[in-house]
Amino acid sequence: MRSIAPITIVALMALAACSKSGDSVSMKNASIDEIAKTQSAKIQPGEWEVTVEMVDQTITGGPPDMPTPPKLPPQTMKTCITPEQVNRPEGMFSGGMDGLKKNCTYDSFSMAGGKIDAKMHCQMPNGMKIEATNSGTFSATEISSDSTSSVTGLPGGMSSSSHTKMTAKRVGECTAGAD
Repeated sequence: MRSIAPITIVALMALAACSKSGDSVSMKNASIDEIAKTQSAKIQPGEWEVTVEMVDQTITGGPPDMPTPPKLPPQTMKTCITPEQVNRPEGMFSGGMDGLKKNCTYDSFSMAGGKIDAKMHCQMPNGMKIEATNSGTFSATEISSDSTSSVTGLPGGMSSSSHTKMTAKRVGECTAGAD
C-alpha cells in the first residue's frame, strides 16, 4: 500500500493547487490530461512543506494471521516545486506514472472559489481497481485536502481502504536539500 501514497500526495497537491480561486472548472468523465489542461493559474514554485496523516487504513481478505496496519503519526516532508513543474502540471497529476494517466478517469472534478471536489476511478491492467475521492481548499500558497481511496484486486484477493488528510504550504525558495 505504501507505494501508492507518494503518488497520491503529488497528485493531490497538483489537483488542489493548479487553479486560483477566481477560476472555475467542472468536468465529468475526464482524463488526467484533460483535467491538467484546464488549469490556467498556478501554485507558487518554491519549497513546500507537506504533512500527510493516514487517518484510517484497513486491509481485508488477507490471511487470518495478517497483522493490522499500524497507526502511523503524521509525516511531514519538504519538496521543491520548480517553475517547470508548475507550467507543465500533467506530470504532477500522474505523479510521474504513465499507468495512472492511461488507466484513470475523473468521474467528476470541480474547482471553484478556492474549493475542490473530485472523484476518480482507475482500472489497472493487472485487474486492480482504485476508487478515490478528494475534497479540500486551495490557494497559490496553501492546500488542505481530505481523501479516501479503496483498492480491490490486490494479490490473494485482498482489498484496502484508506482515509488521508494532507496540508501543504509554501515555506520559501527551494533549498539544496529539498527534493
